Amino acid sequence: MIFKRLAPFLLAFVLPLVLVYAWWGGFNPVSMGTETRGPYTYAYLEQTGDYSKLPNRQNEVRMSLEAQGVAPGHGITVLYSNPDVVEVNARRARAGYLVPEGSVVHEPLHVDSIPARRVLAARVQAGALLAPSRVYSVLDRHLQASGQGIRMPTVEIFEASGSPFRMGWLTVEVPEQ
Repeated sequence: MIFKRLAPFLLAFVLPLVLVYAWWGGFNPVSMGTETRGPYTYAYLEQTGDYSKLPNRQNEVRMSLEAQGVAPGHGITVLYSNPDVVEVNARRARAGYLVPEGSVVHEPLHVDSIPARRVLAARVQAGALLAPSRVYSVLDRHLQASGQGIRMPTVEIFEASGSPFRMGWLTVEVPEQ
């Protein structure tokens, strides 16, 4: 009897939420391992303050690259400040896109490179808004189990799927100690 009363609620509210969460990659596994990543060349803009504004900053970079005739690659974010330790207004990061080595960009953009290096990399196929929380929670649990915390700077690379029916891949790289 109780199931008959709950069935409409479950079908109308809970089931759609579970389906959307699954479609966004909420149940996809996070893979993790130590590997060599890089080198990367990227065009970026600096960001000081709230990390929630990084997607807007990344859009500015995309528009500027396209206006300059430079094809943007995968999205990249370099986070210098650990949000558990640094106050919101003092957090530093770079948001941008991978570009071919030797690319020339004009102000307000800057170009930098990250050499090949050994990192602890965690990767998940999920929506751009859901993926960071999934990856960082797994990384934090893994590092806390070995008596460590997340080391900065972290490098996030988001590979868009190119299709609205598939989610992209987010890889977060933490420097190896």
